[in-house]
Amino acid sequence: MAQLAGRHLVRTGRDPHEFGGYFKVFSQFKKQCLARLEHGLPSIHHRPSKQAALDVPSDEAPATLKGFDAPSEALRKLWPAGEAEARKRLDHFTDANIDDYDTERDLPAHPGTSTLSTYLNAGVVSIRQCLHAALRHNRGELYSGSSGATTWMSELIWREFYRHILEGFPRVSMHRAFRPETEALPWRDAPDELAAWQEGRTGIPLVDAAMKQLVETGWMHNRLRMVTAMFLTKNLLIDWREGERFFMSHLIDGDLAANNGGWQWSASTGTDSVPYFRLFNPLSQSQRFDPQGVFLKQWLPQLEPLCAKTVHEPAKVSGGLFAQVDYPKPIVDLKRSRERALSAFRNL
Repeated sequence: MAQLAGRHLVRTGRDPHEFGGYFKVFSQFKKQCLARLEHGLPSIHHRPSKQAALDVPSDEAPATLKGFDAPSEALRKLWPAGEAEARKRLDHFTDANIDDYDTERDLPAHPGTSTLSTYLNAGVVSIRQCLHAALRHNRGELYSGSSGATTWMSELIWREFYRHILEGFPRVSMHRAFRPETEALPWRDAPDELAAWQEGRTGIPLVDAAMKQLVETGWMHNRLRMVTAMFLTKNLLIDWREGERFFMSHLIDGDLAANNGGWQWSASTGTDSVPYFRLFNPLSQSQRFDPQGVFLKQWLPQLEPLCAKTVHEPAKVSGGLFAQVDYPKPIVDLKRSRERALSAFRNL
Protein backbone atom coordinates (compact mmCIF):
# COMPACT_ATOMS: atom_id res chain seq x y z
CA MET A 1 0.00 0.00 0.00
CA ALA A 2 3.02 2.27 0.20
CA GLN A 3 2.64 3.22 -3.46
CA LEU A 4 -0.94 4.42 -3.16
CA ALA A 5 -2.37 7.91 -3.53
CA GLY A 6 -0.08 10.95 -3.47
CA ARG A 7 3.07 9.09 -2.50
CA HIS A 8 2.78 6.96 -5.64
CA LEU A 9 3.03 10.10 -7.74
CA VAL A 10 6.23 11.09 -5.97
CA ARG A 11 7.84 7.69 -6.45
CA THR A 12 7.02 7.59 -10.14
CA GLY A 13 8.75 10.93 -10.61
CA ARG A 14 5.61 12.90 -11.34
CA ASP A 15 4.77 16.10 -9.54
CA PRO A 16 1.88 15.48 -7.09
CA HIS A 17 0.87 19.14 -7.35
CA GLU A 18 0.00 18.52 -10.98
CA PHE A 19 -2.85 16.39 -9.62
CA GLY A 20 -3.97 18.74 -6.86
CA GLY A 21 -1.29 18.08 -4.26
CA TYR A 22 -1.37 15.81 -1.25
CA PHE A 23 -4.59 14.64 0.34
CA LYS A 24 -5.61 16.51 3.49
CA VAL A 25 -8.77 14.57 4.36
CA PHE A 26 -8.77 10.89 5.25
CA SER A 27 -12.01 9.99 3.48
CA GLN A 28 -10.65 11.21 0.15
CA PHE A 29 -7.34 9.42 0.69
CA LYS A 30 -9.13 6.18 1.60
CA LYS A 31 -11.36 6.39 -1.46
CA GLN A 32 -8.32 6.71 -3.71
CA CYS A 33 -6.52 3.85 -1.96
CA LEU A 34 -9.47 1.50 -2.35
CA ALA A 35 -9.92 2.51 -5.99
CA ARG A 36 -6.31 1.57 -6.71
CA LEU A 37 -6.57 -1.66 -4.75
CA GLU A 38 -9.49 -2.67 -6.97
CA HIS A 39 -7.11 -2.72 -9.93
CA GLY A 40 -4.36 -4.67 -8.22
CA LEU A 41 -2.89 -5.41 -4.83
CA PRO A 42 0.64 -4.35 -3.91
CA SER A 43 2.88 -7.39 -3.88
CA ILE A 44 4.60 -8.60 -0.75
CA HIS A 45 8.34 -8.10 -1.09
CA HIS A 46 10.64 -11.06 -0.91
CA ARG A 47 12.38 -11.64 2.38
CA PRO A 48 15.61 -9.57 2.47
CA SER A 49 18.88 -11.38 2.84
CA LYS A 50 20.39 -11.66 6.28
CA GLN A 51 22.39 -8.64 7.33
CA ALA A 52 26.08 -9.15 7.84
CA ALA A 53 27.13 -9.27 11.46
CA LEU A 54 28.31 -5.97 12.91
CA ASP A 55 31.83 -5.80 14.21
CA VAL A 56 30.72 -4.61 17.64
CA PRO A 57 31.32 -6.84 20.66
CA SER A 58 28.10 -7.44 22.57
CA ASP A 59 29.54 -6.06 25.79
CA GLU A 60 30.19 -2.75 24.04
CA ALA A 61 26.76 -2.41 22.42
CA PRO A 62 25.08 -0.57 25.32
CA ALA A 63 27.65 2.21 25.03
CA THR A 64 26.38 2.88 21.50
CA LEU A 65 22.78 3.10 22.70
CA LYS A 66 23.00 5.82 25.32
CA GLY A 67 19.63 6.90 26.61
CA PHE A 68 17.95 3.57 25.86
CA ASP A 69 17.36 1.35 28.87
CA ALA A 70 16.97 -2.37 28.44
CA PRO A 71 13.30 -3.39 28.62
CA SER A 72 12.08 -4.98 31.82
CA GLU A 73 11.27 -8.66 31.97
CA ALA A 74 7.59 -7.77 32.23
CA LEU A 75 7.74 -5.81 28.96
CA ARG A 76 9.63 -8.64 27.28
CA LYS A 77 6.79 -10.99 28.19
CA LEU A 78 4.13 -8.57 26.98
CA TRP A 79 5.90 -7.87 23.69
CA PRO A 80 8.08 -10.81 22.63
CA ALA A 81 10.45 -9.72 19.89
CA GLY A 82 10.71 -11.15 16.42
CA GLU A 83 8.95 -11.93 13.19
CA ALA A 84 7.62 -15.28 14.44
CA GLU A 85 5.67 -13.52 17.21
CA ALA A 86 4.34 -10.96 14.75
CA ARG A 87 3.11 -13.67 12.37
CA LYS A 88 1.61 -15.58 15.29
CA ARG A 89 -0.40 -12.52 16.33
CA LEU A 90 -1.45 -11.74 12.78
CA ASP A 91 -2.61 -15.32 12.17
CA HIS A 92 -4.48 -15.47 15.48
CA PHE A 93 -6.19 -12.16 14.85
CA THR A 94 -7.33 -12.98 11.32
CA ASP A 95 -8.40 -16.49 12.32
CA ALA A 96 -10.21 -15.68 15.57
CA ASN A 97 -10.89 -11.99 16.16
CA ILE A 98 -11.06 -9.98 12.96
CA ASP A 99 -14.78 -10.54 12.33
CA ASP A 100 -15.63 -8.86 15.64
CA TYR A 101 -13.08 -6.08 15.29
CA ASP A 102 -15.64 -3.40 14.39
CA THR A 103 -17.53 -3.95 17.66
CA GLU A 104 -14.77 -5.13 20.00
CA ARG A 105 -12.05 -2.62 19.14
CA ASP A 106 -13.59 0.13 21.29
CA LEU A 107 -13.82 -1.97 24.47
CA PRO A 108 -10.60 -1.55 26.47
CA ALA A 109 -11.34 -4.50 28.75
CA HIS A 110 -11.65 -6.87 25.76
CA PRO A 111 -8.79 -8.28 23.62
CA GLY A 112 -10.46 -6.90 20.51
CA THR A 113 -7.50 -5.30 18.74
CA SER A 114 -4.72 -6.96 16.78
CA THR A 115 -1.87 -5.67 19.05
CA LEU A 116 0.27 -5.55 15.91
CA SER A 117 1.20 -1.86 16.06
CA THR A 118 4.46 -2.60 17.89
CA TYR A 119 5.49 -5.08 15.22
CA LEU A 120 4.41 -2.83 12.37
CA ASN A 121 6.45 -0.02 13.86
CA ALA A 122 9.50 -2.25 14.26
CA GLY A 123 9.19 -3.46 10.67
CA VAL A 124 8.94 -7.17 11.49
CA VAL A 125 5.52 -7.31 9.84
CA SER A 126 4.30 -4.99 7.08
CA ILE A 127 1.04 -3.32 6.20
CA ARG A 128 1.12 -5.29 2.96
CA GLN A 129 1.21 -8.56 4.87
CA CYS A 130 -1.66 -7.39 7.05
CA LEU A 131 -3.69 -6.30 4.02
CA HIS A 132 -3.19 -9.63 2.24
CA ALA A 133 -4.11 -11.56 5.40
CA ALA A 134 -7.30 -9.52 5.87
CA LEU A 135 -8.30 -9.97 2.22
CA ARG A 136 -7.66 -13.72 2.34
CA HIS A 137 -10.00 -13.94 5.29
CA ASN A 138 -12.54 -11.69 3.59
CA ARG A 139 -12.39 -13.58 0.28
CA GLY A 140 -10.86 -10.66 -1.53
CA GLU A 141 -13.64 -8.21 -0.68
CA LEU A 142 -12.65 -4.59 -0.01
CA TYR A 143 -16.09 -3.16 0.65
CA SER A 144 -18.35 -6.02 1.74
CA GLY A 145 -18.12 -9.30 3.59
CA SER A 146 -16.87 -9.13 7.16
CA SER A 147 -17.45 -5.66 8.61
CA GLY A 148 -14.68 -6.39 11.08
CA ALA A 149 -12.22 -7.06 8.28
CA THR A 150 -13.18 -3.96 6.28
CA THR A 151 -12.93 -1.84 9.43
CA TRP A 152 -9.46 -3.18 10.16
CA MET A 153 -8.34 -2.49 6.61
CA SER A 154 -9.57 1.05 7.06
CA GLU A 155 -7.35 1.35 10.12
CA LEU A 156 -4.37 0.17 8.06
CA ILE A 157 -5.16 2.95 5.60
CA TRP A 158 -5.18 5.43 8.49
CA ARG A 159 -1.56 4.49 9.19
CA GLU A 160 -0.70 5.15 5.56
CA PHE A 161 -2.62 8.42 5.60
CA TYR A 162 -0.56 9.81 8.46
CA ARG A 163 2.65 8.86 6.65
CA HIS A 164 1.25 10.60 3.59
CA ILE A 165 0.65 13.73 5.73
CA LEU A 166 4.16 13.55 7.14
CA GLU A 167 5.65 13.47 3.66
CA GLY A 168 3.37 16.08 2.13
CA PHE A 169 3.40 18.49 5.09
CA PRO A 170 6.77 18.04 6.82
CA ARG A 171 6.06 20.89 9.21
CA VAL A 172 4.10 18.44 11.37
CA SER A 173 7.42 16.73 12.19
CA MET A 174 8.83 20.04 13.40
CA HIS A 175 6.48 20.63 16.33
CA ARG A 176 4.14 22.69 14.17
CA ALA A 177 0.41 22.36 13.70
CA PHE A 178 -1.05 20.95 10.50
CA ARG A 179 -3.57 23.80 10.60
CA PRO A 180 -1.34 26.88 10.94
CA GLU A 181 -4.08 29.10 12.35
CA THR A 182 -4.26 26.94 15.48
CA GLU A 183 -0.75 28.02 16.46
CA ALA A 184 -2.50 31.04 17.98
CA LEU A 185 -4.42 28.93 20.52
CA PRO A 186 -3.89 30.18 24.08
CA TRP A 187 -2.52 26.96 25.52
CA ARG A 188 -2.28 26.98 29.31
CA ASP A 189 0.95 26.63 31.25
CA ALA A 190 -0.27 24.27 33.97
CA PRO A 191 2.61 22.02 35.10
CA ASP A 192 0.73 20.57 38.07
CA GLU A 193 -2.21 19.53 35.90
CA LEU A 194 0.15 18.15 33.26
CA ALA A 195 1.89 16.07 35.93
CA ALA A 196 -1.46 14.82 37.23
CA TRP A 197 -2.36 13.71 33.71
CA GLN A 198 1.00 12.01 33.18
CA GLU A 199 0.79 10.18 36.51
CA GLY A 200 -2.83 9.09 36.24
CA ARG A 201 -4.26 11.15 39.09
CA THR A 202 -6.68 13.53 37.37
CA GLY A 203 -9.69 12.19 39.25
CA ILE A 204 -11.24 11.04 35.96
CA PRO A 205 -11.09 7.22 36.15
CA LEU A 206 -10.94 6.40 32.44
CA VAL A 207 -8.14 8.90 31.85
CA ASP A 208 -6.18 7.73 34.88
CA ALA A 209 -6.58 4.03 34.08
CA ALA A 210 -5.43 4.62 30.50
CA MET A 211 -2.36 6.57 31.59
CA LYS A 212 -1.39 3.86 34.06
CA GLN A 213 -1.76 1.26 31.31
CA LEU A 214 0.58 3.31 29.12
CA VAL A 215 3.29 3.77 31.72
CA GLU A 216 3.22 0.15 32.89
CA THR A 217 2.86 -1.67 29.57
CA GLY A 218 4.22 0.76 26.97
CA TRP A 219 0.90 0.57 25.12
CA MET A 220 -2.52 2.17 25.30
CA HIS A 221 -5.82 1.09 23.80
CA ASN A 222 -6.55 3.14 20.67
CA ARG A 223 -9.84 4.67 21.82
CA LEU A 224 -8.22 5.68 25.06
CA ARG A 225 -5.44 7.43 23.18
CA MET A 226 -8.12 9.72 21.77
CA VAL A 227 -9.87 10.13 25.13
CA THR A 228 -6.69 11.02 27.02
CA ALA A 229 -5.48 13.32 24.24
CA MET A 230 -8.75 15.23 24.12
CA PHE A 231 -8.80 15.52 27.89
CA LEU A 232 -5.32 17.07 27.90
CA THR A 233 -5.85 19.42 24.96
CA LYS A 234 -9.50 20.35 25.42
CA ASN A 235 -10.44 19.93 29.08
CA LEU A 236 -7.05 21.06 30.40
CA LEU A 237 -6.22 23.22 27.36
CA ILE A 238 -2.59 22.10 27.50
CA ASP A 239 -0.52 22.12 24.30
CA TRP A 240 -0.83 18.89 22.31
CA ARG A 241 2.95 18.83 21.93
CA GLU A 242 3.30 18.04 25.63
CA GLY A 243 1.17 14.95 25.17
CA GLU A 244 2.80 13.95 21.91
CA ARG A 245 6.22 14.07 23.58
CA PHE A 246 5.07 12.07 26.62
CA PHE A 247 3.48 9.36 24.48
CA MET A 248 6.56 9.00 22.29
CA SER A 249 8.73 8.57 25.37
CA HIS A 250 6.53 5.73 26.66
CA LEU A 251 4.88 3.99 23.71
CA ILE A 252 6.55 0.76 22.66
CA ASP A 253 4.77 1.22 19.31
CA GLY A 254 5.65 4.91 19.12
CA ASP A 255 5.54 6.01 15.48
CA LEU A 256 6.21 9.63 14.53
CA ALA A 257 3.54 9.84 11.83
CA ALA A 258 0.78 7.97 13.69
CA ASN A 259 1.48 9.59 17.05
CA ASN A 260 1.63 13.10 15.65
CA GLY A 261 -1.41 12.50 13.46
CA GLY A 262 -3.45 11.13 16.33
CA TRP A 263 -2.53 13.94 18.69
CA GLN A 264 -3.26 16.67 16.18
CA TRP A 265 -6.54 15.00 15.19
CA SER A 266 -7.61 14.91 18.84
CA ALA A 267 -6.47 18.48 19.48
CA SER A 268 -8.33 19.82 16.40
CA THR A 269 -5.06 21.20 15.04
CA GLY A 270 -4.74 18.43 12.47
CA THR A 271 -6.61 16.69 9.67
CA ASP A 272 -9.95 16.04 11.37
CA SER A 273 -12.70 17.08 8.97
CA VAL A 274 -15.05 17.75 11.90
CA PRO A 275 -14.52 21.26 13.34
CA TYR A 276 -13.02 21.99 16.72
CA PHE A 277 -16.12 21.10 18.71
CA ARG A 278 -15.37 17.35 18.56
CA LEU A 279 -14.64 16.58 22.21
CA PHE A 280 -15.05 13.17 23.81
CA ASN A 281 -16.54 13.30 27.28
CA PRO A 282 -14.42 10.84 29.31
CA LEU A 283 -17.36 10.10 31.61
CA SER A 284 -19.75 9.09 28.84
CA GLN A 285 -16.93 7.24 27.04
CA SER A 286 -16.28 5.27 30.22
CA GLN A 287 -19.94 4.43 30.73
CA ARG A 288 -20.36 3.39 27.11
CA PHE A 289 -17.23 1.35 26.50
CA ASP A 290 -16.46 -0.01 29.98
CA PRO A 291 -19.96 -0.13 31.50
CA GLN A 292 -19.08 -2.53 34.33
CA GLY A 293 -15.82 -0.77 35.13
CA VAL A 294 -13.71 -3.86 34.44
CA PHE A 295 -10.91 -1.90 32.79
CA LEU A 296 -11.09 0.84 35.43
CA LYS A 297 -10.72 -1.60 38.30
CA GLN A 298 -7.88 -3.44 36.58
CA TRP A 299 -5.72 -0.31 36.62
CA LEU A 300 -7.29 1.50 39.59
CA PRO A 301 -7.79 -1.29 42.16
CA GLN A 302 -8.83 1.25 44.80
CA LEU A 303 -12.13 1.54 42.90
CA GLU A 304 -12.92 -2.15 43.43
CA PRO A 305 -15.51 -1.45 46.18
CA LEU A 306 -17.61 0.66 43.82
CA CYS A 307 -20.47 -0.73 41.75
CA ALA A 308 -20.92 -0.35 37.99
CA LYS A 309 -23.07 2.75 38.53
CA THR A 310 -20.65 4.65 40.73
CA VAL A 311 -17.23 3.52 39.51
CA HIS A 312 -17.18 6.07 36.68
CA GLU A 313 -17.66 9.03 39.06
CA PRO A 314 -16.18 8.16 42.46
CA ALA A 315 -16.44 11.76 43.64
CA LYS A 316 -20.24 11.54 43.57
CA VAL A 317 -20.41 8.61 45.94
CA SER A 318 -22.16 9.84 49.08
CA GLY A 319 -21.90 8.64 52.63
CA GLY A 320 -19.12 6.69 54.26
CA LEU A 321 -18.25 4.57 51.22
CA PHE A 322 -16.36 7.37 49.47
CA ALA A 323 -14.08 7.71 52.48
CA GLN A 324 -12.94 4.12 51.84
CA VAL A 325 -11.87 4.91 48.29
CA ASP A 326 -8.40 6.43 48.06
CA TYR A 327 -8.97 8.28 44.84
CA PRO A 328 -8.52 12.00 44.04
CA LYS A 329 -11.34 14.33 43.17
CA PRO A 330 -11.41 15.64 39.56
CA ILE A 331 -8.85 18.35 38.86
CA VAL A 332 -11.21 20.03 36.40
CA ASP A 333 -14.93 20.45 35.84
CA LEU A 334 -15.72 18.72 32.54
CA LYS A 335 -18.56 21.03 31.54
CA ARG A 336 -16.83 24.31 32.31
CA SER A 337 -13.55 23.18 30.79
CA ARG A 338 -15.38 22.17 27.61
CA GLU A 339 -16.81 25.67 27.32
CA ARG A 340 -13.37 27.14 27.90
CA ALA A 341 -11.95 25.08 25.04
CA LEU A 342 -14.78 25.99 22.68
CA SER A 343 -14.30 29.65 23.46
CA ALA A 344 -10.57 29.40 22.77
CA PHE A 345 -11.17 27.85 19.35
CA ARG A 346 -13.97 30.26 18.43
CA ASN A 347 -11.67 33.20 19.03
CA LEU A 348 -8.98 32.06 16.61
